[in-house]
Amino acid sequence: RSSDLPNLFKRMDVDTQDSNSLNFEFWMNKAVQWGQATDLESQQDVCLHLPKLEEFLQQIYEHLKHMNFTAAIKRFPLIGQLLGRLCWNRFVVASDESQNTLIWCLCCLYSSVPEDPVEVKAN
Repeated sequence: RSSDLPNLFKRMDVDTQDSNSLNFEFWMNKAVQWGQATDLESQQDVCLHLPKLEEFLQQIYEHLKHMNFTAAIKRFPLIGQLLGRLCWNRFVVASDESQNTLIWCLCCLYSSVPEDPVEVKAN
């Protein structure tokens, strides 16, 4: 539920610099809004924000590619939820750049040999 999001973000184990520079909460809220909007509203808003979203996804990828799964989840507890919501948005994945970067981010979270139940579930 979107009403629970502020409480989830308060618990995030992300340092202030990452939180501010990546603007994770803004994009999570956008992903939730886009999932609840009508097609026309969603398409217009995605188109308006797509260049910044692609920049954000690239920044996320730059962080994730240097982390293992456990570190990534500790740093960005809601990353799976955010990426999942974006992957299901047809307007986001219609852009080659955002689609490719989403896939790169997901690949960073994949564990070829899952070590715990969280990694198994994430795969």
